[in-house]
Amino acid sequence: MMKKLALPIVLFTLAGCSSIDQGPQGGHDVSWYLHHQKKMTQEVTWCKNSADRSGLDSCQNANKAQDKALAYNANKTLHSLGKELS
Repeated sequence: MMKKLALPIVLFTLAGCSSIDQGPQGGHDVSWYLHHQKKMTQEVTWCKNSADRSGLDSCQNANKAQDKALAYNANKTLHSLGKELS
Protein backbone atom coordinates (compact mmCIF):
# COMPACT_ATOMS: atom_id res chain seq x y z
CA MET A 1 0.00 0.00 0.00
CA MET A 2 2.78 2.42 0.88
CA LYS A 3 4.53 1.87 -2.46
CA LYS A 4 1.31 2.74 -4.30
CA LEU A 5 1.10 6.06 -2.48
CA ALA A 6 4.79 6.96 -2.78
CA LEU A 7 4.82 7.83 -6.48
CA PRO A 8 1.75 10.11 -6.45
CA ILE A 9 3.08 11.88 -3.36
CA VAL A 10 6.48 12.46 -4.97
CA LEU A 11 4.90 13.71 -8.21
CA PHE A 12 2.56 16.03 -6.33
CA THR A 13 5.47 17.42 -4.32
CA LEU A 14 7.57 18.01 -7.42
CA ALA A 15 4.67 19.70 -9.16
CA GLY A 16 4.64 22.22 -6.33
CA CYS A 17 8.24 23.13 -7.17
CA SER A 18 7.43 24.49 -10.62
CA SER A 19 7.48 28.23 -11.18
CA ILE A 20 3.80 28.85 -11.90
CA ASP A 21 4.25 32.51 -11.00
CA GLN A 22 6.99 32.73 -13.65
CA GLY A 23 4.64 31.96 -16.52
CA PRO A 24 3.50 28.90 -18.43
CA GLN A 25 7.09 27.96 -19.32
CA GLY A 26 8.78 29.78 -16.44
CA GLY A 27 11.87 28.99 -14.46
CA HIS A 28 14.22 28.39 -17.38
CA ASP A 29 17.43 30.06 -18.51
CA VAL A 30 18.15 31.70 -21.87
CA SER A 31 19.78 28.57 -23.27
CA TRP A 32 16.70 26.46 -22.52
CA TYR A 33 14.44 28.92 -24.32
CA LEU A 34 16.78 28.94 -27.34
CA HIS A 35 16.40 25.16 -27.56
CA HIS A 36 12.61 25.28 -27.04
CA GLN A 37 11.54 28.12 -29.30
CA LYS A 38 7.83 27.28 -29.37
CA LYS A 39 7.75 27.42 -25.58
CA MET A 40 9.87 30.60 -25.68
CA THR A 41 7.21 32.22 -27.87
CA GLN A 42 4.48 31.14 -25.44
CA GLU A 43 6.41 32.65 -22.54
CA VAL A 44 7.10 35.93 -24.38
CA THR A 45 3.40 36.22 -25.26
CA TRP A 46 2.41 35.56 -21.65
CA CYS A 47 4.90 38.17 -20.46
CA LYS A 48 3.62 40.80 -22.89
CA ASN A 49 0.05 40.39 -21.65
CA SER A 50 0.89 42.32 -18.48
CA ALA A 51 3.45 45.05 -17.85
CA ASP A 52 3.83 43.75 -14.29
CA ARG A 53 5.49 40.60 -15.64
CA SER A 54 8.40 42.31 -17.40
CA GLY A 55 10.58 42.11 -14.29
CA LEU A 56 10.17 38.35 -13.84
CA ASP A 57 13.31 36.30 -14.41
CA SER A 58 11.54 33.99 -16.84
CA CYS A 59 10.26 36.94 -18.90
CA GLN A 60 13.70 38.50 -19.05
CA ASN A 61 15.27 35.17 -20.04
CA ALA A 62 12.64 34.46 -22.70
CA ASN A 63 13.02 37.97 -24.14
CA LYS A 64 16.83 37.66 -24.21
CA ALA A 65 16.51 34.31 -25.97
CA GLN A 66 14.09 35.77 -28.50
CA ASP A 67 16.50 38.66 -29.17
CA LYS A 68 19.39 36.23 -29.67
CA ALA A 69 17.30 34.04 -31.99
CA LEU A 70 16.25 37.04 -34.07
CA ALA A 71 19.83 38.34 -34.29
CA TYR A 72 21.09 34.89 -35.29
CA ASN A 73 18.44 34.60 -38.00
CA ALA A 74 19.16 38.13 -39.26
CA ASN A 75 22.89 37.40 -39.48
CA LYS A 76 22.22 34.11 -41.23
CA THR A 77 19.94 35.81 -43.77
CA LEU A 78 22.40 38.61 -44.45
CA HIS A 79 25.25 36.13 -44.71
CA SER A 80 23.32 34.21 -47.34
CA LEU A 81 22.95 37.48 -49.23
CA GLY A 82 26.69 38.13 -48.90
CA LYS A 83 26.38 40.92 -46.35
CA GLU A 84 27.22 41.32 -42.66
CA LEU A 85 25.19 42.88 -39.89
CA SER A 86 27.22 45.61 -38.25
